[in-house]
Amino acid sequence: MTRSTPYALLDLVEAKTPAVQRDFVTKATQLAKDLGGHLALANKVLPPMVIPDERALEADRATDLLVITWYPTTEAGETAFAARKEWADEFEYRTYASRPITPFALKIFNSVVLFTLGLFNRAAVPTSEDQRQIQSLIATADIVQAAGIYEGNWTQQLELSNNKPIWMLNFLEYAKEANFEAQAEHTPAKPISGAQAYGEYGKRMATSLAAVGGRVAWRSTPLEPLSGTDDGQWHEIAIAIYPSTQALMTMYAQPAYRAAHAYRKAGLARTRLVATQPLAEE
Repeated sequence: MTRSTPYALLDLVEAKTPAVQRDFVTKATQLAKDLGGHLALANKVLPPMVIPDERALEADRATDLLVITWYPTTEAGETAFAARKEWADEFEYRTYASRPITPFALKIFNSVVLFTLGLFNRAAVPTSEDQRQIQSLIATADIVQAAGIYEGNWTQQLELSNNKPIWMLNFLEYAKEANFEAQAEHTPAKPISGAQAYGEYGKRMATSLAAVGGRVAWRSTPLEPLSGTDDGQWHEIAIAIYPSTQALMTMYAQPAYRAAHAYRKAGLARTRLVATQPLAEE
């Protein structure tokens, strides 16, 4: 990264009580302001919707809080990271550094691409009162799980999310070469890289995301572990927002999405998925 490149720190925090969550957010926010940056988001984690990475199973399952702070330069971000070492006796956390995609680029994607796709591909998302339809969506969980998308208790997730938006955090490591072994019908004529396969997934799933009113809230690359843990080399971090758990389930249940997901599965060496909601939603 060049010294003048905008910089972001992403913290995954074990903070079991609201008081600890507030303390961490307050510290991170003030430090960012002191360095010319700002708090980008502070979200609580919804425990039933966490797919942990095999290198950090216990830490991922113990995560309660997601915090992202933005800094105008690499130097400011590195200074903020160095300051976090003083918090080690007060908090349990893991910190990652990244180069964020500009908000303007995301705004164009959300307001033009997804808005246009959504106009022509809107899907009906059941409300919490539509119990028959909700049960039908829950019944698709076996299909979803078989596709390797998500394993968890949908009924519990629906209760915890309280029909409010879901901010899904994705850590992504691309495979060197895409592996379509489990989805032979999708295998391209010539071998492609994991990054190419994931790029194809992104293009194909955009319609499904738009159909349920979803959007992309955050993207950054590359992602570097700075916490001293053996977390490997991630290639990208992204956060997608879904209007509700029902909307997320509706997207997963669409045949077009399940077909697109074959490219995600083939293109990724590993991933970490964490469902979150803004603290302000409480």
